[in-house]
Amino acid sequence: MIRITAVLAVLGVVLGVGAPTTTAAAGAPIPVQVLSLTDLHGYLSESENLTIAGPSGTLAVGGAGYLKAHLDELRAGQANSFLIGAGDQFSGWPDYTQAFANEPTIEVLNAFGMDFDVAGNHEFDREFPFLRRMTTGACYGTPGFDSCFKDSTGRSFHGTDYAYHAANIVDPRTKRPVLPPYWIAKAGSQRIGFIALGFPGTPTETLSIEGSGFEFQGVIDAANRAAAALKAQGVNAIVVSVHEGGQQGGLYDECKNPTGPIFDAARAMSPDVDVILGGHWHTAFNCMIPDPNGVPRPVLEASNHGRVLGEVNLSLDPVTGDVIRSATTATNHAVTKDLTPDPKIQKIVKYWMDKWTARQAQPLAKLDRDLDFATTAESRTGNLVADLYRSQARADFALVPADLGVDVIAAGLKAGTVTYGEAWPVVGISPITTLSMKGSTIEAALEQQWIPPAYGCQRLSSLATSANLRYSYDLGRPVGDRIDPAKVLINGKPLRLDQTYRVATSAAMPLHGAQYGYPAFQQYTKLVRAPKMGQEVFLNYLRTHPRLKAPALGRVTAIPGTPPPVDGPFGPLNLLPQREMTATATSQGSPAYSAAGAIDGSCTTMWHSNWSPHAPLPQYITLDLGTTRSIEALVYTPRQDADVPNGRISSYDVQVSTDGTAFTSVAKGNWDGTVDAKIAKLPAGTTAHYVRLIGLAGGADYAAATELNIALAPGS
Repeated sequence: MIRITAVLAVLGVVLGVGAPTTTAAAGAPIPVQVLSLTDLHGYLSESENLTIAGPSGTLAVGGAGYLKAHLDELRAGQANSFLIGAGDQFSGWPDYTQAFANEPTIEVLNAFGMDFDVAGNHEFDREFPFLRRMTTGACYGTPGFDSCFKDSTGRSFHGTDYAYHAANIVDPRTKRPVLPPYWIAKAGSQRIGFIALGFPGTPTETLSIEGSGFEFQGVIDAANRAAAALKAQGVNAIVVSVHEGGQQGGLYDECKNPTGPIFDAARAMSPDVDVILGGHWHTAFNCMIPDPNGVPRPVLEASNHGRVLGEVNLSLDPVTGDVIRSATTATNHAVTKDLTPDPKIQKIVKYWMDKWTARQAQPLAKLDRDLDFATTAESRTGNLVADLYRSQARADFALVPADLGVDVIAAGLKAGTVTYGEAWPVVGISPITTLSMKGSTIEAALEQQWIPPAYGCQRLSSLATSANLRYSYDLGRPVGDRIDPAKVLINGKPLRLDQTYRVATSAAMPLHGAQYGYPAFQQYTKLVRAPKMGQEVFLNYLRTHPRLKAPALGRVTAIPGTPPPVDGPFGPLNLLPQREMTATATSQGSPAYSAAGAIDGSCTTMWHSNWSPHAPLPQYITLDLGTTRSIEALVYTPRQDADVPNGRISSYDVQVSTDGTAFTSVAKGNWDGTVDAKIAKLPAGTTAHYVRLIGLAGGADYAAATELNIALAPGS
């Protein structure tokens, strides 16, 4: 049952949380403790082996049992303590929570005594009705298979004991919030208000695409409106919890060179707001940022996956209820494993882990032959998934990218009895969308399966097709001219370039098609999201088809041939062999992301600047060419995992040196955010022993390079 306080908050009723155990003496400030938890994402088990960088080295952190132990220690002796979420607690990635509709996470959060949470972007992964059902306990799909599992006490799922809030998520017709914008709680003889703000970019995130049709407003105006409403009710102590964040270059309880939207908002948000708690960025910082009146207030984010707990201690004036800002303190606490984990929470987590182990062994179907899988060619798994996409979306046909990994299609299956655990990773949780696309655009999308060589990264992709779409392609033709529309057959009829079709595909394509090498998918109208995600459609299909016949191959036919030679997108270049170069960089994310990854000829490795702690731009990578050479260009291939644009350099400076000490700038400019290779042409007569690429701006304030090549000057 939802707490009475949460229900009354929906109605806008001023409420209390019960009398404190002690009463503040007349004139004595009222202490209030605000604890912040964000982006837990269902990481409940201590076996996740999470770490965080600490003052004396790496710390082992996390696990719900340890989280509760730290909560209890921090709460001890506190009369007015509140556990406040900043969003994305459920919609978890661990199998043992996701396989049970995130119900294990809710059971644990209820046991934590969660008071309040924000509807972050991942709360909309399965759209608004799913968020509602997480609070009410309503079932969806088949109870016991899709939802409504027995919890560790033997009870059926009953939903959260707290409410979800958001002041900036509104019905576009009425402009009224679809969730309560704030919560008012009793703190001694005074009251404190907690405002929630969702992530404004939720509709443009892949899993929460379209944001259930709601309008996600900017955080500053929404916070100011809610703060004014609280002030009008006589509430003078105000905390904002927002699913938006930033980053800084220090450890988890530091604030070095903070950047990001939460800091921009903090400088502009109403001075009536006393505390700002962040999330979404999976980073940790503890900053004091001046409000518009120049008075510092804490701005804090508590990492992710239960690594950190944020704590803000406030002192309220017992007469006015105002926060005495000069007495405010804030700390980020690492959730270390040097305490005894809470036994009740440990029991809950073990129950769900054991339940997951048992579920993996449950048989779902019997398969007549292998469901093979390939990312670069037609496969039986791809064919089945495309058929399911089309059926779920009621589209004319389906085109499903086969090389996007775990969110779309990740694996095949062996013949014989298929268990739940074997079927679980095959199809990802990407939403299924239907787009209206012109026939000419569809032809372009099919051509984009072959991506031109990019001087070190030549990439072949594949689109899985539903059974009613068949086509052939000519390998003897150049990239971009391999598809004959007359040989693309839909229900036996040739593709008409001027006709509009309804195409089922992954939500990743309309949002990020260009980044994946499929810009045609971003030329669409009338996007509609299907009710279910790919994974649940696939698992239920196996459950309801106990004897399954694998679909045949033959939907796509290759015409053999040898294509004409291609120099690459920038014409013929005389590239210096990468084996003759060495590379160093200002920082690296880990040994696996060292500078050497940018000159190894592999599309699957890269150099990436440090993210923990964050190394802010500019960051650079320096190539030692072995000797002084005449050069005409630097060729940059950005990171190729297109769903993660972090580190793609958008503003650059190329510098050269003959001694490795004194560098001179020879080329500056901007690059787009696609996976395609980029070039920086250098002035005629440029000579260098060392070439340095400086990332001045890049995705999420990082720099990365999959491959770097140096083009030698003609005749050298």
